[in-house]
Amino acid sequence: MPATRRTLLKTTAAAVLSALVQSTFAAPNGIASSLNRNRSNPMTATLHYQNADLFYQLGGKADAPAIVLLHGGLGSAEDFAPLLPRLQAHFRTLAIDTRGHGRSTRGDVPLTYAQTADDARQIIEAVGLRQFHLFGFSDGGVTAYRIAAADARVQSVLTVGAQWHSRDTPREMMASLTVADVHEQMSEQVAAYQKLNPRPDLDALVADLRRLWTDDTAAGFPNENTANIKAPVLAVRGEDDFLLSAKALNGLRQVLPAAHLMNVPFAAHEVIKEQPDILWAAMKVFYKL
Repeated sequence: MPATRRTLLKTTAAAVLSALVQSTFAAPNGIASSLNRNRSNPMTATLHYQNADLFYQLGGKADAPAIVLLHGGLGSAEDFAPLLPRLQAHFRTLAIDTRGHGRSTRGDVPLTYAQTADDARQIIEAVGLRQFHLFGFSDGGVTAYRIAAADARVQSVLTVGAQWHSRDTPREMMASLTVADVHEQMSEQVAAYQKLNPRPDLDALVADLRRLWTDDTAAGFPNENTANIKAPVLAVRGEDDFLLSAKALNGLRQVLPAAHLMNVPFAAHEVIKEQPDILWAAMKVFYKL
Protein backbone atom coordinates (compact mmCIF):
# COMPACT_ATOMS: atom_id res chain seq x y z
CA MET A 1 0.00 0.00 0.00
CA PRO A 2 1.46 3.43 -0.96
CA ALA A 3 2.58 5.65 1.91
CA THR A 4 -0.01 8.32 1.10
CA ARG A 5 -2.87 5.83 1.36
CA ARG A 6 -1.51 4.41 4.64
CA THR A 7 -1.26 7.91 6.07
CA LEU A 8 -4.78 8.73 4.90
CA LEU A 9 -6.20 5.61 6.55
CA LYS A 10 -4.37 6.22 9.83
CA THR A 11 -5.31 9.88 10.00
CA THR A 12 -8.93 9.18 9.13
CA ALA A 13 -9.20 6.47 11.78
CA ALA A 14 -7.91 8.90 14.39
CA ALA A 15 -10.40 11.50 13.24
CA VAL A 16 -13.30 9.04 13.57
CA LEU A 17 -12.45 8.48 17.23
CA SER A 18 -11.97 12.20 17.80
CA ALA A 19 -15.28 13.04 16.14
CA LEU A 20 -17.13 10.47 18.23
CA VAL A 21 -15.67 11.88 21.45
CA GLN A 22 -16.52 15.44 20.43
CA SER A 23 -20.06 14.54 19.42
CA THR A 24 -20.58 13.02 22.86
CA PHE A 25 -19.10 15.78 25.02
CA ALA A 26 -19.15 19.03 23.02
CA ALA A 27 -22.17 21.34 23.18
CA PRO A 28 -23.56 22.15 19.73
CA ASN A 29 -23.90 25.83 20.64
CA GLY A 30 -20.24 25.93 21.59
CA ILE A 31 -19.22 24.48 18.24
CA ALA A 32 -21.41 26.96 16.34
CA SER A 33 -20.10 29.96 18.26
CA SER A 34 -16.52 28.81 17.70
CA LEU A 35 -17.10 28.63 13.95
CA ASN A 36 -18.63 32.11 13.97
CA ARG A 37 -15.73 33.56 15.93
CA ASN A 38 -13.13 32.10 13.58
CA ARG A 39 -14.83 32.79 10.27
CA SER A 40 -13.03 35.31 8.03
CA ASN A 41 -14.82 38.39 6.74
CA PRO A 42 -15.18 37.60 3.03
CA MET A 43 -15.38 40.01 0.14
CA THR A 44 -18.58 39.50 -1.84
CA ALA A 45 -19.32 40.47 -5.43
CA THR A 46 -21.43 39.54 -8.44
CA LEU A 47 -20.49 38.92 -12.05
CA HIS A 48 -23.11 39.66 -14.69
CA TYR A 49 -22.94 36.90 -17.30
CA GLN A 50 -25.56 35.66 -19.76
CA ASN A 51 -28.26 37.78 -18.16
CA ALA A 52 -27.58 36.48 -14.64
CA ASP A 53 -25.91 38.06 -11.63
CA LEU A 54 -23.55 35.37 -10.34
CA PHE A 55 -22.67 35.79 -6.67
CA TYR A 56 -19.27 34.88 -5.24
CA GLN A 57 -17.26 35.33 -2.05
CA LEU A 58 -13.50 35.72 -1.66
CA GLY A 59 -11.95 34.98 1.71
CA GLY A 60 -8.99 33.43 3.47
CA LYS A 61 -5.34 34.29 2.90
CA ALA A 62 -4.69 36.49 -0.13
CA ASP A 63 -1.21 35.03 -0.70
CA ALA A 64 -2.22 31.37 -0.24
CA PRO A 65 -3.12 28.76 -2.89
CA ALA A 66 -6.64 29.28 -4.25
CA ILE A 67 -9.49 26.83 -3.76
CA VAL A 68 -12.82 27.14 -5.59
CA LEU A 69 -15.89 25.93 -3.68
CA LEU A 70 -18.83 24.63 -5.72
CA HIS A 71 -21.99 23.73 -3.79
CA GLY A 72 -24.81 21.25 -4.35
CA GLY A 73 -28.29 21.43 -5.85
CA LEU A 74 -30.68 23.80 -4.07
CA GLY A 75 -27.77 24.87 -1.88
CA SER A 76 -25.42 27.83 -1.75
CA ALA A 77 -21.89 28.70 -0.69
CA GLU A 78 -23.18 28.14 2.86
CA ASP A 79 -22.87 24.39 2.18
CA PHE A 80 -19.19 24.79 3.10
CA ALA A 81 -19.76 26.64 6.40
CA PRO A 82 -18.65 23.70 8.62
CA LEU A 83 -15.21 23.69 6.93
CA LEU A 84 -14.81 27.30 5.84
CA PRO A 85 -12.78 28.58 8.82
CA ARG A 86 -10.33 25.70 8.44
CA LEU A 87 -10.07 26.19 4.69
CA GLN A 88 -9.50 29.92 5.07
CA ALA A 89 -6.57 29.29 7.41
CA HIS A 90 -4.71 27.60 4.53
CA PHE A 91 -6.24 28.84 1.28
CA ARG A 92 -7.60 31.81 -0.57
CA THR A 93 -11.22 30.70 -0.91
CA LEU A 94 -13.53 31.47 -3.81
CA ALA A 95 -17.07 30.31 -3.03
CA ILE A 96 -19.62 30.56 -5.84
CA ASP A 97 -23.41 30.49 -5.75
CA THR A 98 -24.56 28.51 -8.79
CA ARG A 99 -26.80 30.20 -11.35
CA GLY A 100 -30.36 30.30 -9.95
CA HIS A 101 -29.19 29.19 -6.48
CA GLY A 102 -28.33 31.08 -3.31
CA ARG A 103 -27.76 34.75 -4.12
CA SER A 104 -27.30 34.21 -7.88
CA THR A 105 -30.10 34.98 -10.30
CA ARG A 106 -31.24 32.53 -12.97
CA GLY A 107 -30.69 34.29 -16.27
CA ASP A 108 -32.22 32.88 -19.44
CA VAL A 109 -29.98 29.98 -20.51
CA PRO A 110 -30.64 26.29 -19.71
CA LEU A 111 -29.17 25.07 -16.42
CA THR A 112 -26.66 22.36 -17.41
CA TYR A 113 -23.40 21.13 -15.94
CA ALA A 114 -21.66 22.62 -18.97
CA GLN A 115 -23.24 25.96 -18.08
CA THR A 116 -22.31 25.80 -14.39
CA ALA A 117 -18.73 24.96 -15.39
CA ASP A 118 -18.68 27.89 -17.81
CA ASP A 119 -20.09 30.22 -15.15
CA ALA A 120 -17.41 29.13 -12.68
CA ARG A 121 -14.67 29.66 -15.26
CA GLN A 122 -15.96 33.18 -15.95
CA ILE A 123 -15.71 34.05 -12.26
CA ILE A 124 -12.27 32.42 -11.98
CA GLU A 125 -11.11 34.57 -14.89
CA ALA A 126 -12.64 37.71 -13.38
CA VAL A 127 -10.87 37.09 -10.08
CA GLY A 128 -7.61 36.38 -11.91
CA LEU A 129 -6.72 32.93 -10.61
CA ARG A 130 -3.82 31.36 -12.51
CA GLN A 131 -4.00 28.05 -10.65
CA PHE A 132 -6.61 26.66 -8.28
CA HIS A 133 -7.88 23.63 -6.41
CA LEU A 134 -11.50 22.52 -6.87
CA PHE A 135 -13.76 21.37 -4.02
CA GLY A 136 -17.25 20.39 -5.15
CA PHE A 137 -20.20 18.99 -3.23
CA SER A 138 -22.84 16.94 -5.09
CA ASP A 139 -23.75 18.96 -8.23
CA GLY A 140 -20.71 21.11 -7.53
CA GLY A 141 -18.57 17.99 -7.72
CA VAL A 142 -19.98 17.13 -11.14
CA THR A 143 -19.11 20.67 -12.23
CA ALA A 144 -15.63 20.24 -10.75
CA TYR A 145 -15.04 17.07 -12.79
CA ARG A 146 -16.11 18.91 -15.96
CA ILE A 147 -13.81 21.86 -15.29
CA ALA A 148 -10.82 19.69 -14.37
CA ALA A 149 -11.21 17.53 -17.47
CA ALA A 150 -10.63 20.58 -19.67
CA ASP A 151 -8.49 23.02 -17.66
CA ALA A 152 -4.77 22.50 -17.01
CA ARG A 153 -4.80 25.18 -14.29
CA VAL A 154 -6.57 22.81 -11.89
CA GLN A 155 -4.17 21.62 -9.16
CA SER A 156 -6.45 19.07 -7.49
CA VAL A 157 -10.06 17.92 -7.36
CA LEU A 158 -11.97 17.01 -4.20
CA THR A 159 -15.57 15.88 -4.59
CA VAL A 160 -18.16 14.87 -1.99
CA GLY A 161 -21.25 12.91 -3.00
CA ALA A 162 -20.73 13.65 -6.70
CA GLN A 163 -21.64 11.47 -9.67
CA TRP A 164 -19.26 11.40 -12.60
CA HIS A 165 -21.31 9.28 -15.04
CA SER A 166 -24.95 9.63 -16.09
CA ARG A 167 -25.51 5.86 -15.91
CA ASP A 168 -25.10 5.93 -12.13
CA THR A 169 -27.78 8.50 -11.32
CA PRO A 170 -31.06 7.46 -9.62
CA ARG A 171 -32.90 8.59 -12.74
CA GLU A 172 -36.47 7.57 -11.86
CA MET A 173 -36.34 9.34 -8.52
CA MET A 174 -34.86 12.49 -10.06
CA ALA A 175 -37.31 12.57 -12.97
CA SER A 176 -40.32 12.38 -10.65
CA LEU A 177 -39.13 15.06 -8.19
CA THR A 178 -41.85 17.57 -7.30
CA VAL A 179 -41.94 20.86 -5.43
CA ALA A 180 -43.83 19.07 -2.66
CA ASP A 181 -41.00 16.50 -2.40
CA VAL A 182 -38.46 19.29 -2.08
CA HIS A 183 -40.48 21.02 0.65
CA GLU A 184 -40.74 17.74 2.55
CA GLN A 185 -37.18 16.45 2.14
CA MET A 186 -35.13 19.65 1.87
CA SER A 187 -37.04 22.13 4.03
CA GLU A 188 -33.91 23.83 5.36
CA GLN A 189 -32.52 24.35 1.86
CA VAL A 190 -35.87 25.71 0.65
CA ALA A 191 -36.04 28.20 3.53
CA ALA A 192 -32.47 29.35 2.84
CA TYR A 193 -33.19 29.68 -0.89
CA GLN A 194 -36.31 31.76 -0.27
CA LYS A 195 -34.34 34.00 2.08
CA LEU A 196 -31.17 34.43 0.00
CA ASN A 197 -32.28 34.51 -3.61
CA PRO A 198 -33.15 37.95 -5.01
CA ARG A 199 -35.76 36.44 -7.39
CA PRO A 200 -36.87 33.13 -5.86
CA ASP A 201 -38.95 30.82 -8.05
CA LEU A 202 -38.96 27.35 -6.53
CA ASP A 203 -41.18 25.84 -9.22
CA ALA A 204 -38.75 26.92 -11.94
CA LEU A 205 -35.71 25.80 -9.94
CA VAL A 206 -37.10 22.32 -9.31
CA ALA A 207 -37.92 21.97 -13.01
CA ASP A 208 -34.35 23.06 -13.81
CA LEU A 209 -32.94 20.48 -11.39
CA ARG A 210 -35.04 17.66 -12.85
CA ARG A 211 -33.61 18.41 -16.28
CA LEU A 212 -30.09 18.82 -14.90
CA TRP A 213 -30.11 15.52 -13.02
CA THR A 214 -31.49 13.50 -15.95
CA ASP A 215 -29.44 15.14 -18.72
CA ASP A 216 -27.93 12.57 -21.09
CA THR A 217 -26.52 15.11 -23.54
CA ALA A 218 -22.94 16.28 -23.97
CA ALA A 219 -23.80 19.26 -21.75
CA GLY A 220 -24.52 16.94 -18.82
CA PHE A 221 -22.30 14.59 -16.81
CA PRO A 222 -18.63 14.37 -17.83
CA ASN A 223 -18.81 10.57 -18.28
CA GLU A 224 -15.69 9.18 -20.00
CA ASN A 225 -14.22 12.69 -20.35
CA THR A 226 -13.42 12.37 -16.65
CA ALA A 227 -10.39 10.36 -17.80
CA ASN A 228 -8.87 13.62 -19.08
CA ILE A 229 -8.33 14.91 -15.54
CA LYS A 230 -4.60 15.16 -14.86
CA ALA A 231 -4.75 16.62 -11.34
CA PRO A 232 -4.88 14.49 -8.17
CA VAL A 233 -8.42 13.47 -7.20
CA LEU A 234 -10.00 12.61 -3.85
CA ALA A 235 -13.61 11.41 -4.22
CA VAL A 236 -15.66 11.09 -1.02
CA ARG A 237 -19.07 9.64 -0.17
CA GLY A 238 -20.94 8.97 3.04
CA GLU A 239 -21.43 5.27 3.65
CA ASP A 240 -25.22 5.77 3.65
CA ASP A 241 -25.40 8.08 0.63
CA PHE A 242 -28.43 6.95 -1.40
CA LEU A 243 -27.58 9.32 -4.27
CA LEU A 244 -24.02 8.05 -4.87
CA SER A 245 -23.55 4.31 -4.50
CA ALA A 246 -20.31 2.64 -3.45
CA LYS A 247 -20.30 0.93 -6.85
CA ALA A 248 -20.48 4.29 -8.63
CA LEU A 249 -17.68 5.69 -6.50
CA ASN A 250 -15.47 2.66 -7.12
CA GLY A 251 -16.19 2.94 -10.84
CA LEU A 252 -14.23 6.17 -10.90
CA ARG A 253 -11.07 4.05 -10.76
CA GLN A 254 -11.93 2.69 -14.21
CA VAL A 255 -11.12 6.08 -15.73
CA LEU A 256 -8.85 7.52 -13.01
CA PRO A 257 -6.81 4.61 -11.59
CA ALA A 258 -4.82 6.92 -9.29
CA ALA A 259 -7.88 8.55 -7.70
CA HIS A 260 -8.19 8.36 -3.93
CA LEU A 261 -11.60 7.03 -2.80
CA MET A 262 -13.07 7.48 0.67
CA ASN A 263 -16.24 6.16 2.31
CA VAL A 264 -17.03 8.17 5.44
CA PRO A 265 -18.73 6.32 8.31
CA PHE A 266 -21.69 7.81 10.18
CA ALA A 267 -22.63 9.98 7.19
CA ALA A 268 -25.02 10.01 4.25
CA HIS A 269 -25.02 12.56 1.40
CA GLU A 270 -24.01 15.67 3.36
CA VAL A 271 -20.59 14.58 4.63
CA ILE A 272 -19.41 18.19 4.98
CA LYS A 273 -22.21 18.85 7.45
CA GLU A 274 -22.43 15.42 9.05
CA GLN A 275 -18.75 14.55 9.60
CA PRO A 276 -16.59 17.64 8.98
CA ASP A 277 -13.80 16.48 11.30
CA ILE A 278 -13.36 13.14 9.55
CA LEU A 279 -13.41 14.84 6.17
CA TRP A 280 -10.95 17.51 7.28
CA ALA A 281 -8.51 14.86 8.51
CA ALA A 282 -8.43 13.35 5.02
CA MET A 283 -8.19 16.78 3.41
CA LYS A 284 -5.11 17.64 5.47
CA VAL A 285 -3.37 14.56 4.09
CA PHE A 286 -4.62 15.17 0.54
CA TYR A 287 -3.46 18.80 0.55
CA LYS A 288 -0.32 18.02 2.61
CA LEU A 289 -1.25 20.67 5.19
